[in-house]
Amino acid sequence: MKQYADTPAAIALGLFFLGGVFYVAQLLLMTGSWLAQNNVGPEAVPVAQVLGCAWLGYMVALLRTFVKGPTGSGPFFIALVVAQLGVLIVLWLQSFAEAYREAVFDDAIIVSVLTALLLFGWARIRSRI
Repeated sequence: MKQYADTPAAIALGLFFLGGVFYVAQLLLMTGSWLAQNNVGPEAVPVAQVLGCAWLGYMVALLRTFVKGPTGSGPFFIALVVAQLGVLIVLWLQSFAEAYREAVFDDAIIVSVLTALLLFGWARIRSRI
């Protein structure tokens, strides 16, 4: 936390990190059961695992900012924010579709909270990255 020199930002980004680790675990370690819970067939397993690997990369890079500090990580945070906003938009759009509402509504709410944490933390450290 001391690397951030901003405790509220570090806490918000730390909580976002924990949420990201949870989703990475679901996408990589429990892919089939997670997809089945969301009424998605097993043909989506490779795509879900690729997505899990991408988010694993984001979480490793975010962890690095906790160790080394956020200085010089501006492009990373821009990429993370864009990716997170994209996920948020897609989930909310899908939650309005009758076919997917039940499957994604809970994720849309969770991702909304995670997005708020990310944006809060990023806004507080943005001037130093």
